[in-house]
Amino acid sequence: MVDSPAIQRGNLEVVSEFVRDELCHRNYLEKDAFGMSQRVLTRKGNPCGYYFCIHGPRSVRLTAVWDFQKAAIFFYDSLGRRSSSQPVPMCI
Repeated sequence: MVDSPAIQRGNLEVVSEFVRDELCHRNYLEKDAFGMSQRVLTRKGNPCGYYFCIHGPRSVRLTAVWDFQKAAIFFYDSLGRRSSSQPVPMCI
């Protein structure tokens, strides 16, 4: 795990679950039917975001990016177009 104020223990799990729920809901997929990959995005060697990708049926890829600076998650459709954005959910 990368050390960053934005990625705190537990916060990544909450955001990851939120992203999975949203991508599956928006695209009519069963929540745990498809795998999701994740990776840290860096800019000049510093973490700046997190990338999420659900590998859906027929090689469809549904993605989202958590932008640390904007404290928002940007959702993209299967063609790579930004479909919406939402604020990052906070851990309890």
